Amino acid sequence: MYLSGLIHRDHLFDVATRWLANRVEPADGRIVTEVFTFERTVTAPTVRRFVTDMCRAIQPGPLYLERVSSKDDVREAIVAAAANPNLRIAELIDRYRQLPEDYFPRTPVHMSLVTRHSGRLAALIRRKRIRRIADKVSRRMAAQLAGEIDAVATALVASRPVRGTGAFAAARLDGTPPPGVRGAAERLVADRIRSGRLALDPERQRVDDVIGVKIVGTEAELAKAEAAIDDLDYTFASDREVHDGSYAGTHYSVDLELDPPEQLLARETPVDWSFARGRGLPEDELQSSFRRYVETGSRTFRVELILTTFEDLVESELGASIHEQRILDQRWLANDFSRVSRNASSLIEFMLSLAISPTIEVATLPVKLWGLYVRDMVAQAIARLYGHDPAEWLIPAEHEESLIEL
Repeated sequence: MYLSGLIHRDHLFDVATRWLANRVEPADGRIVTEVFTFERTVTAPTVRRFVTDMCRAIQPGPLYLERVSSKDDVREAIVAAAANPNLRIAELIDRYRQLPEDYFPRTPVHMSLVTRHSGRLAALIRRKRIRRIADKVSRRMAAQLAGEIDAVATALVASRPVRGTGAFAAARLDGTPPPGVRGAAERLVADRIRSGRLALDPERQRVDDVIGVKIVGTEAELAKAEAAIDDLDYTFASDREVHDGSYAGTHYSVDLELDPPEQLLARETPVDWSFARGRGLPEDELQSSFRRYVETGSRTFRVELILTTFEDLVESELGASIHEQRILDQRWLANDFSRVSRNASSLIEFMLSLAISPTIEVATLPVKLWGLYVRDMVAQAIARLYGHDPAEWLIPAEHEESLIEL
């Protein structure tokens, strides 16, 4: 889990790598909690500066930022911004109005909408949620480990003597491991990770869109925005990719440079740490811990930048490429992942849940890379970070008796 949108991404990757090998250190819980407590405070001002500069490269004038927590608010803002819709946009908006439940209502998000004085939508800022990060990490893990598992399975088949026309003989011919062999290969690969014989490559586990910025404009305006990227002295853009299909847009990975630590720490308004009271960090130590965090972190972090027209934005929210549907499709594909990949996803979800829970210490991990688990167990382990079990039982626990005479 190499999250390039964080200034302490290396520390977090080290913790995640050790956890995949079932090695927990006493300070891990605090490290993970501090990362997800402090990061937004560090990076948010630079993200807002970047969005402001990009929008004003298109058109000068005042900009207004509104934070939203539901995708419903995002879609309503898009509909409100469609002042003179073409036929396609009018059709999509009409269908949305008639069948709102078809558009994944009440989906929680952590987003900000940036509008101009005219009410025109200029940009969107999004920070990825915990489950989405875990989803993406599991796909990265699957991509790296699929080849390892296939190679071990092939070697296991090749090591067995061929007798007649049995399963192993057939596997030699068509390359498909017989039942049980792939499971054995997964266990062997997991054991290699546990013993340190197989190292995970941070570049292959890198997630670049923890923070996403979407700039909205006409083709001509987006050309201005794209040209402005190189004019900003605190940005470095790379990995340009043009998407052209049901949803079009130009994607960049953009590294943003932070101000020097002394400027970040010399704020006119002290940081309000009240939001972190339920995360297990001593409130009287937060300011000193924050100073150390800023001084020891990287000076850059990465955002995903998307340049898109309003028409394509409407397609991505109301049309042929609805974002939530793409998420469901990706999760459906995840059903074919190996146990190693699924366990990695659960372990990362547990880690990120720990970061925002009242629990700051973890002695043992509920998921081992080589184990077999059902989703209910993972949900219970996450609930216990908050001091309770999932409220899914027909009979509350306090009404049960440990021993009943029949």
